[in-house]
Amino acid sequence: MHITNFLRDLEIILREKISDHYPVDWDEDTITRNTLKELRINFKAISISGLKSRMRIQWSAFKLTGKSETKFGDVALLVNITYQNGDRIEGVAFLEAKKRKINTTKFGAIKIRQLSKIFRNTPFSMVLLYDYEDVTEFANIYSKPFIFDNWFKCKPCTRSVVVPTNIVLETQQKDTRLYKYSLPFSHQLFFRHLHGFDLDFRNKITNIAKGYNPSKGIPTYLIVACVAFGKTEPSQSIDFRRDYFTPI
Repeated sequence: MHITNFLRDLEIILREKISDHYPVDWDEDTITRNTLKELRINFKAISISGLKSRMRIQWSAFKLTGKSETKFGDVALLVNITYQNGDRIEGVAFLEAKKRKINTTKFGAIKIRQLSKIFRNTPFSMVLLYDYEDVTEFANIYSKPFIFDNWFKCKPCTRSVVVPTNIVLETQQKDTRLYKYSLPFSHQLFFRHLHGFDLDFRNKITNIAKGYNPSKGIPTYLIVACVAFGKTEPSQSIDFRRDYFTPI
C-alpha cells in the first residue's frame, strides 16, 4: 500500500470509530478498545511503499484481563524496529486517553496530579484526546506537506490528537485550548512512534509495559507493533506476559 493511501485509511478509521461512539457510548475505555480492535483488523500486517525504503508493520492489540493502575498511562505502544542493516531497537510510548465532555470545551477527566505521576515515571508520555467534533487547530505543520491532499482529503481535520504530558502540566489547561500544542494521533503514530521517536527505551520501562513488574502498574491496553525497513523482516518473537493480556 502506498503511504498516502495508508495515512488516508488510518485517519478515516480513527475518525469513524471515534464518531461512532458519540453520544451513547462516549467513554474513553470503550472508544480505545474498539478503535484498537479496528486498527488491528485493518492493519494486522501491511507493507508500505512511497518512502525511502519499504516499511513493513505487523500489529497486535491486547487488553489487560485484570485491574490496572494508570501509573504510566492507559495505552502502552510497544514498538520493535528492525533497520536495513539489521540493527534493532525496542521502546514504548505511553498514552493517557481523555474524552471531551459533551457540550463543553473541557476534558473533565484530566487530573494534574495523575499526569504528574505519569510524567515522573516516563517523561515521553502523551495525553490522547478524543473529540466528537472536528479538530482543526493543531500544530501549524500542514500548509502543504506531500501527503496533505490524500491524507485529509479536503481540509486538515481529525478527531483524535496527542499532546505531550509536560505541556499539559506546564499550561495547567484542561480544555480545547490544548489543541494548539497537539498533533493528529495518526501523524504521531506513523511519523513519530513507528519510526522510533518519542519512545522510552529503558529496559525497566519496557518491562512494565510488558507486565513484568506489576507492582509498578500494568497498562490497560497494549499495542505491539513490529516494524522493519528495507529487505529485513519484522520481529516474530516479542516477549510479554501473555497471561495478563487477552487479544482484542
